[in-house]
Amino acid sequence: MLTVEHNSKSKVSVLKWYLIQTKPNRYKLAEEHLLRQGYNVFLPLMKKTSKKGIKFVNDLIPLFPSYLFLGSELENIPWRSINATRGVSKAITLDGQYRSIRYEIIKGIKSRCDQNDILKSMEHIKASDRAKIESGPFTDFICSVEKIDDCNRAWVLIDLLQQQTCTIISANDLLKIK
Repeated sequence: MLTVEHNSKSKVSVLKWYLIQTKPNRYKLAEEHLLRQGYNVFLPLMKKTSKKGIKFVNDLIPLFPSYLFLGSELENIPWRSINATRGVSKAITLDGQYRSIRYEIIKGIKSRCDQNDILKSMEHIKASDRAKIESGPFTDFICSVEKIDDCNRAWVLIDLLQQQTCTIISANDLLKIK
C-alpha cells in the first residue's frame, strides 16, 4: 500500500487507481456494484444537451465513455470478482498486468470537477470573447459575448437567419473558443 508521511509522523494511506472498462451504457450499474463491494469509484461526468423530439434535454454523460476509475487500498485486488461485476466489461491491463494509474492524473482530473464529479468550465469567459453554447435550445451555436453581469448571466449575440440576435444565457453554458 502506498503511504504518505506527514510531519506528525502519522501515515495516511493513498488509494491506487485502476482503469475499468464498462459495458456500453452500463457505467452507472458498474459504479453502483463496485461501490457495494467497498471500492472507491471515480466517474467524471460532463453536461451535454441533446434534442429529444421537440424538447432539449440536459444529460450527464461520462467524460470518458465506457470507462471509470476504481480506487483501492488493497495490495491483492480480486480481479476476477471485479471483472465479473455487473456493468463491468474488464479491468484494463498493460502487458497482461493490472497497473495502477499515477495519482497525479486522477488528482488533475478531480481538480477540474465539482463535488459531484461533474466537469467544470475552466476558461473564464469575458466580454468580446467568441464562445460555443454548450447547453439549452442554442446548443452548438457560436456566439460573441457582449457582457457578463454579477449573477453570471451573459448577453450574447447569435447569428440567426443572417441576423444577429441578442439573448441572455448562463455564462456556465459557454465554452470559450480560441
